[in-house]
Parts: sequence; C-alpha cells; structure tokens
Amino acid sequence: MNWILLTILAVVARSTYSIATKLLSKHVKVSPITQSVLLGVYAGLLALPISLLVGGINFSGISTVWQATLIMIVSQAFGNILFFKGLNSLDAGTTQIAFSSILIWGAILSALYLGSQYSGLQLLGIFLMLIAILLIQYRKGLKLDKGILLIIGSAALFAIFQVASAKISNIVNTGAYLILAYLGSALILIIIYFKTITKDFKLLVNQVKTTSLSTLFASGTSLLYFTFSYFAYQIAPDKGIVVILLTTQVILSVIFGIIFLKERENMTKKILAGILAVAASILIKA
Repeated sequence: MNWILLTILAVVARSTYSIATKLLSKHVKVSPITQSVLLGVYAGLLALPISLLVGGINFSGISTVWQATLIMIVSQAFGNILFFKGLNSLDAGTTQIAFSSILIWGAILSALYLGSQYSGLQLLGIFLMLIAILLIQYRKGLKLDKGILLIIGSAALFAIFQVASAKISNIVNTGAYLILAYLGSALILIIIYFKTITKDFKLLVNQVKTTSLSTLFASGTSLLYFTFSYFAYQIAPDKGIVVILLTTQVILSVIFGIIFLKERENMTKKILAGILAVAASILIKA
C-alpha cells in the first residue's frame, strides 16, 4: 500500500481517537494515570489478534535498537498521562492549540534524529500548517496556564514517541511494536503507580459498562493509528515527512468536533484553516 494513503488513514484514525479520548476523559471517572493504563491494556489486548495478520510478533533485532524502543515506550506512557491531565482542565479548543506544538517538536526531532532535510517549500508548508492549526482554534485572551503547559509537554513526548517509532520501524516488526507500545507502557505505569491504580479500579466497579465502551472506542482508534502510521514509516522515502504530515490530524479533529460534538463556533476560521492545511500538506509532500 502507498505510504501516502497509509498516512492519510493514520490521520483519520488519530482524529477519531481525539474524539474518543474526550469521551473517555468525560465518562471514566478515575485518575489520568489509570485512564492511560486502561487505554494501554485494552489496545494491547486488541493488538494480539491483529499482530497475527501483520506478520506475527517477532522481537529479533530489538537489541540493536533497545534505547529507541525504551524511549518509545516511556514517552508513550507519560505522554498519555500529561494529555489526560491537561484535557481534564481545558476545553477542546484550547487543548488543540496547545497540542499543535507537536508540529514544531516533530520537525526539530526529525531533523536531529531521522536526518530529515527540508527544502524551502517544505519549510513553508510546515509554517502554513502551524498557522492553520493556530487559526482554527485561536481564542482571544488565551493564557498559558498549567493545563496548557501539560498539553504542550504531552505534545513534546508524543513527538519523541513518533520519532522513536520511525527510528525502529525497519527493525522491529509491527506486531512486536504494537505490544511494546501499549502493554509495555501500561506495565511501566502499573509498576510505578500501583497503589493509585489499585485504588482507582475499586471505583470502576460501578461503571463497568461505560468504562468498557469508552475505553474500547479509544483503544481501537489508537491501535488503527499506530498500525497505519508504523506501516507508513516502514515504506516512506523520508520518515520525517510522515511525522510532519501526521500533524494534520489536528485540523481533522476539529472538523470531527463540528460534526460529532456540535462545536460550530468560528466556522469561517475553520474553513480557512482547512484550506491552509491542504496547501501545507502539498508543500510538505513536495
């Protein structure tokens, strides 16, 4: 399958995931740590049968990229915690503004660790994408409070996760990658925050149905995003460009918010931002 098509599928899945995490944060009343663990465990279990369809689970060669693999697991674990913490204290629009910083983080890290070199047109595309993301969710009087800082920190960790994933994509097979990304990150959190998670699980007894449905939706869309993006990393001529293009999910997330969450304020800005995002994507791909 073409890497561009895989990237588009990954963007759609990630945008759907943004809706799913909002529902998870709203309906599952536990700490962000436990929300992150639930997401990792559910997605990890879903990844087991999927891995059989994409070449099985093979850990051979992982010792040669163990540092990047560990970075990938840890950044995923703590990135989720920061994201859920920030999401709890911010509205959807402000969250998207802060998370858009992943574009800058991704561009810098791709250049430093993936050897990506951007032409003048591609740099212009990155700039236009940032303008589009900021325009679509700009609110007058935005203040840099704790919640925004948490989301910016989360974006930095997820950019590290994307670059580390791209780094190991030609060595670690897809099945092993999915298991490590989800169950590995969940295991780290369980070990570090065992008491908090045990306490939270007692609260889940009275919300089993809501927890299961919300977590299944979030983990399923996350799993699709990871799978499509990892395949794109494996066959793309420049992995760094995939990292940058994945950022377009911010725009699509807002469009999905308009459709499914009835967030219909500033329609003119959102349409203009969508046009800028398309232009930016064309330039970045050039």
